[in-house]
Amino acid sequence: MSQFATLSAQEGTHTHAAQEEPVDSDAHVGSVMPAVDLEQLQLIELCFGEHEFGVVLDSDNNTEHDTEGECISAGANYVNASDDAEQMDFEHYNEPGETMLAAFEFDPVQFVQNKLSHGVPLDDLCRDLETYMSLLNKIILRHVNTDVHDAFVKVSGHLVGMQDDLRLVQHPVAVAVKKVEENIAKLNEMENTVTSQIAEATELELMRIFDVNFLKVLLLYDHLCVQLEALPPALLSPDDESSLRQRHFKDKPSRAVAVLASSEHLHEALQDISGLVQQLKSLKHMIPPLPQRGQEYAELDQILSSALQMVHRVLARAYLAVYEKCTLLPSDELEKSLLNIMLVYKAMDEVHEFCRMYRERILRPLLESVLSWRAATQARHSLVETINLLNTLRHRLEKDVLPFVSLLREAFGAELLPIPTVVCPIVFESLLKRMISLYDSGDPDAFQQRYVAAHEVLHLMKKNCVSDEELRALLRSPDVVLWEQRWNTDVYSAMRVNALTKRLDAAVSEFITLTSEQHAETIDGLQLREESNTESTVAKVVFRIGLFSRLRELIEWLFSPEVYIYVVTPKYLREVANVTRRVAKAIIEQSTATRTVSSLRDWLCVVMTACSDFTQLAEYLEGPFSRHICTVSQDTLTGPSCSQFLQLLVQGTCHGTVKQLHQLVQSRVVEACAVGLQNIRSVKSAYAHTRKPLPTAPSWYVTSIVEPIQRFAEELQRGLSPETWHEVIIDVVTDVLKMFRNIARDTLVTAKKTEESWGKLRRRKELTSSGGDARTGGMETTTQEGAFLSPSSPVTGTSANTRPTAETATDRDKMTLQLYLDAIALINNIEGLLESQCKGEESVRIRELPPVEAIHKLLQRAKWILGDDVREPPDIDEADE
Repeated sequence: MSQFATLSAQEGTHTHAAQEEPVDSDAHVGSVMPAVDLEQLQLIELCFGEHEFGVVLDSDNNTEHDTEGECISAGANYVNASDDAEQMDFEHYNEPGETMLAAFEFDPVQFVQNKLSHGVPLDDLCRDLETYMSLLNKIILRHVNTDVHDAFVKVSGHLVGMQDDLRLVQHPVAVAVKKVEENIAKLNEMENTVTSQIAEATELELMRIFDVNFLKVLLLYDHLCVQLEALPPALLSPDDESSLRQRHFKDKPSRAVAVLASSEHLHEALQDISGLVQQLKSLKHMIPPLPQRGQEYAELDQILSSALQMVHRVLARAYLAVYEKCTLLPSDELEKSLLNIMLVYKAMDEVHEFCRMYRERILRPLLESVLSWRAATQARHSLVETINLLNTLRHRLEKDVLPFVSLLREAFGAELLPIPTVVCPIVFESLLKRMISLYDSGDPDAFQQRYVAAHEVLHLMKKNCVSDEELRALLRSPDVVLWEQRWNTDVYSAMRVNALTKRLDAAVSEFITLTSEQHAETIDGLQLREESNTESTVAKVVFRIGLFSRLRELIEWLFSPEVYIYVVTPKYLREVANVTRRVAKAIIEQSTATRTVSSLRDWLCVVMTACSDFTQLAEYLEGPFSRHICTVSQDTLTGPSCSQFLQLLVQGTCHGTVKQLHQLVQSRVVEACAVGLQNIRSVKSAYAHTRKPLPTAPSWYVTSIVEPIQRFAEELQRGLSPETWHEVIIDVVTDVLKMFRNIARDTLVTAKKTEESWGKLRRRKELTSSGGDARTGGMETTTQEGAFLSPSSPVTGTSANTRPTAETATDRDKMTLQLYLDAIALINNIEGLLESQCKGEESVRIRELPPVEAIHKLLQRAKWILGDDVREPPDIDEADE
């Protein structure tokens, strides 16, 4: 049994003894526990002093010490330690620089190996270690419980002390809180008392203010009545609308009232009256609405309303009298009187009342005198009477109403927009209610005339707007918007477009039914008449095809003053683009359909004249037509939108169609030239196995190739500019020369293949007749005689680098030379033809074109045959392009 087991037994004995002994107090526990712990630790140190705790680490770690000696000395020190060392305070151990703990190096593996080397069994060692670990846990737990108990005792004592202090403070605080609550209750009572007193005083003061102001209103009203009674009686007499309407019919104003209204004394009196009205309104706003004075408040409203009615009646009477006199005999004095009366309205803040009076007492009688129900009924069945009625209305507005609008602006300033707020509503209300048949779109001609005549009234009002704000207010006015919606311009534009479509369909049908010969005859007749006409027509756009003349007539009809309406301008412009595209489509389809059934001369005449007419149409759209649109729209369509639209139409339709026609003409001319180009293949049959001499002149078919180009060049000069003519003719000549080169190459390649096939056939026969034994000798003999050459040899009857002669030239040499002579003749004829058609810098340089260089490269063997100082060219290859 190991030493640690003995230690464990002793520990158990101490523990059992401790359990049997009663614990009397905390002091007894504190005195016994450290002695037991010290004894146990000393026994542990004796058991494991040599091997278990390793080497103590010094603070400098510079020297090595013997592990066993350190452990023995440590054990001796622990044994001789006194009990006072165990009773040292815990803070002493934690002071910096003063610690009783030592650090050891401990190697567990070395520890176990040492124990095993000393003969300690492994099982005993494990049990000792487990017993040691449980002993340490118990010691730690005992110390922790002791520390917690001490801390709890200290905290409990402190809390008890604090509780006693709080009990001493609680009573004074409760007494203070009670006093504060009593004071707050007294303050609330005082606040309620003061609030009730203030409310009573406020009510009394409001009633006093009400009584004082009400008395002031009564006094001012009496004073106003006295002022009004002091005015001339003529201004105080009632004036109904029937008498005013009668004056509008007969133009008999009340001169006495007008004279009185234009006097300075009356103006001063009206200013005094306006001051009284302002005071009444201000007092009205100052009087508080009290529930107990509801009856007096209603009486106050009646007084103010009665005062305003009397003043309005006097001012209206004076204004109407001066207005009627001013319409008959305008003068600066009368206009000043009108301005003074309007200033009185403005001073009283009665601008709305003035507008109402102006509409009801001036404009409405005037409109009823012009647009009466009887006149509107009579005009319903007559277009002339309708237009006359609208013209009369416009004339009366321009004469009797609009001249006074400037006075309204001068009197009221920016506060009032007279046109949209005063004049416009009642005018368009009368037009909507009384002229119901004005908006009938059944007859487009009558509709357009009524529309133009009615919109002259709106245009007159627009013209009298002096600011953008006033113009926007006019156009956004509900009456104007509703009136504009009554005009069904969509139906009108659809009817005009349908009529235009029918006329264009008839013109297109007429154009399609005629043949190219008939069109060419008509074009020639027009050209002869133009040449015989001595008058200058430089500035006039002239079309030679009737379809274009008809198109211009339809476009001008659509934008004529008898048909045009500004609001449908986008639809009309879109229709112009549509009819132009339809004409372009008809021209292209007709040209494509007749390209194979008409003669080249007539077909070219029609197509090139169409190109010229499309160019003229583009100039017409960008020039005269654009100016015509600006004129008919009264310079409202001069912006970039219209010009951009016309540019797109010209570039996309007119110039695009011209390009398509040029391509069509180019293909037709090339097809005509292709008929003569097919004769190039006859060169092979002319020299194959015929033993003809070397050619010295071009073939007969060269002329048939040049003739279509000649006709084409003549027709091009009729209506194309020199630059366009140059571009088109170059394209045609290039295509023709490319086709010549391709056919000549195919001819030579075919001849080469035929020669090679014949050579192979002859060699096969030679080999068959000579037999297999002499096959090699036969080949050598045949080659020496020169009858056959290898397929890669360029000649068949001459050796290498030997120019062919008339006797030694092969059939393919003769074909190459003939094609060369034909190409030279074709190039010379085309060059001479085009030089005769143009002059100077505009001449077409045919020899610089790429197809000409390709032809010379293809037929360069002919130059070598003719004796040029060059090396023998290689034979033609099928892969050459």
